[in-house]
Amino acid sequence: MMVILSPPFRWNTSGMPATEETVAVMSTPNAPCVRRLIAAVGAIGTVLVIAGAAQAALPPYYQRAREIEAIVNSADVANKLGKAPIDQIERPSDDLYRVRAGTCTLEVRIVDDTGSKEPGWAGPRRFKLDVGKPACR
Repeated sequence: MMVILSPPFRWNTSGMPATEETVAVMSTPNAPCVRRLIAAVGAIGTVLVIAGAAQAALPPYYQRAREIEAIVNSADVANKLGKAPIDQIERPSDDLYRVRAGTCTLEVRIVDDTGSKEPGWAGPRRFKLDVGKPACR
């Protein structure tokens, strides 16, 4: 087959001169492909929204680990326990930890840090420690 091009020249996607048949096929809207493209873009958007929502809070294991880490690293806890090494940390209820060091026990509550949240905020829970008074034997 011989292709004769007259201006304007047309090329197909492989860089070869386009015949009238390929030009007709390339210029005809391909409705099934367009629908699949729209569905794919919608699916990707949905995945991104779900992924964003998943970042809104830490899983309980990691949230609890952050809370325990905050207790262990707290200067207030260390001072109230007389800088004795921590022997045990237990969690008797939600947002309450009981810390034992030597002969002393100290209750530490997890309190939401509401002052640092901006409108539309998402992410791990922000909290403060409410350190109680030590009870020593």
